[in-house]
Amino acid sequence: MVETSDWLTPRLSGEPSCDNLPLCMAKIGIIGWGVVGQAVGKGFETKGHQIFWYSRKPGPYSLNQVINKSEFIFLCLPTPMFSDYSGIDLSIIDEVVSQVAPKIAGTDKILIIKSTVVPGTTLSYKKKYPKTLFAMNPEFLTEANPLGDFLKPDRTVIGAFSPEVSARLTSLYQDLYGPEGKIFLTDSTTAEMVKYMSNALLATKVIFANEMYDLCTALGIKYEEVKGMVAADKRIGTTHLDVTTVRGFGGKCFPKDMVALIGFAKDKKVDASILKTVWEKNLRIRKIRDWEEISGAVNKKSKKKSH
Repeated sequence: MVETSDWLTPRLSGEPSCDNLPLCMAKIGIIGWGVVGQAVGKGFETKGHQIFWYSRKPGPYSLNQVINKSEFIFLCLPTPMFSDYSGIDLSIIDEVVSQVAPKIAGTDKILIIKSTVVPGTTLSYKKKYPKTLFAMNPEFLTEANPLGDFLKPDRTVIGAFSPEVSARLTSLYQDLYGPEGKIFLTDSTTAEMVKYMSNALLATKVIFANEMYDLCTALGIKYEEVKGMVAADKRIGTTHLDVTTVRGFGGKCFPKDMVALIGFAKDKKVDASILKTVWEKNLRIRKIRDWEEISGAVNKKSKKKSH
């Protein structure tokens, strides 16, 4: 379970109240019915909101039906890394945005990017489709408990381009989390960066823990004992300090996000030597590159071949 203490909810002036649920019933569209999409859809469904979802696999609604029926449209699509680890492939989300954004331009429908995209992506969509309402709302779900994490998050981050869009999304989430929900309102690029910094920091913590494990082993002392006393410091905490038999970090998110951030930093001519060192160390010590076998995690093409 995610800790729910020390919550903060900024209130917006003129913000609608959802005390009367039937008056606030939202029509929510989900494009991409994978782990994230299902967590979002089933999470909002617990409050009685109407959910319309679309996937490339056969489902109850077509893409056009989801667009037409929904006032909030969440994009929960994969952004796989390239096979040469040079960055991530945004072609899937680019394609869907090009299909959805023109159809809702000039309406009060909001297109919400839930997928993890490099900073500046949502802003680029807004510039391309200026009459469409966009927002960036990163997910912070674990692979082990996505629905539980969505229902009890540490925080919700909303990056929007107008106070009206921020207010509507805030109201939607406050209906789900109540007054104790911690909601941060910011711009879309900041919201995108929050997701990357969070995952990069946790991945770095994993590799640091692995190095300390090796040092403890060389000293002939118990890493678990050291870890327990170090983790007692509230500034450090207990998460991401376990060292497994396969070593390092894997799964679908950390490898992809590290690769994306390193590639993005290179494009921006920013020295990302710490991130590179962490990723290279992970490649050396990780016994199983499980991300290469996870559906949707890796695009078999390289970045150069995709352009």
